[in-house]
Amino acid sequence: MKKITKAFSLVMAFFLLHTMVAPAPAVGAEGSTVAVEQLTQLSGEDMLDTLLENGLQIPEGLEDDEFTRNAAKEIVTGIESGAITADHIPYSYTKMVELAQNILDVTAAPGIAARSFSALAGYTLQDSTAIGTWSNDYRYYNCYGYAIGQQVFKDPGYHSGKSFSVSMSVSELADLTVSDLDALGYWGYKTTAKPGSLAYYERVVAVRKGSNDYHFMKGDTSGSDWTHKPAGNQPMRWNYASPGYKNWSNESSFQNVNYAPTVYYNSTIYYVIYWAKNGPGPQPTKKIQPAI
Repeated sequence: MKKITKAFSLVMAFFLLHTMVAPAPAVGAEGSTVAVEQLTQLSGEDMLDTLLENGLQIPEGLEDDEFTRNAAKEIVTGIESGAITADHIPYSYTKMVELAQNILDVTAAPGIAARSFSALAGYTLQDSTAIGTWSNDYRYYNCYGYAIGQQVFKDPGYHSGKSFSVSMSVSELADLTVSDLDALGYWGYKTTAKPGSLAYYERVVAVRKGSNDYHFMKGDTSGSDWTHKPAGNQPMRWNYASPGYKNWSNESSFQNVNYAPTVYYNSTIYYVIYWAKNGPGPQPTKKIQPAI
């Protein structure tokens, strides 16, 4: 009986050994995963090549160029630190969001999320204060949607059917914003001069660019209270009376955890002032010429 029990134990041990130990992911085959720690040791060009070899799909509208190489390196660094996860992608530009999702699909970062969570939980917001409490609805619209009152995760130009590229100047982004607002039923114009107090019927948004992303804020009629919503995160109140007080960042609060910035926005600020067509404000007979 003892011999039978011992034999049975050996068979079970052999079975468990061969069913519980999973093979390590292969590197270099299409559809496999590559370790984030390995990627961070590579240059931007080599990193993108390695990701492509492992099945990365570059989003339509992006090219295998310097912008995409730099963006991929920034995203991988964010994944390693825990600032970028499948749930938390801190970009408003839709192509950056898609690129980050695709990179997450082909990377493996064992233990990184667990290691980094405690560090992230210790970050204190520097320039903004989270408004209210977390809602899962915040995932589904970005800074642009929040600023102009449209709960969609889209880039400037979406509502007026115009194409957008992050290589556009911030002045062109403001033009697209005016076009979208026109399509949504508003008169508007752009200016680089920060408005003071607004007429009761006027609204204002501010836009700024970084190297691979953009960001919007919206102001109240006093001209001194500004709020914004970094990507799919919680809305926030800017801690200063003027958007031009300092460079902006994408520091954020997501599901009650604060995240340090990964992107800074340092371009000229453009303000778009707008009001409803057929409302109490002026009703131009022709399109308003942009003000510089």
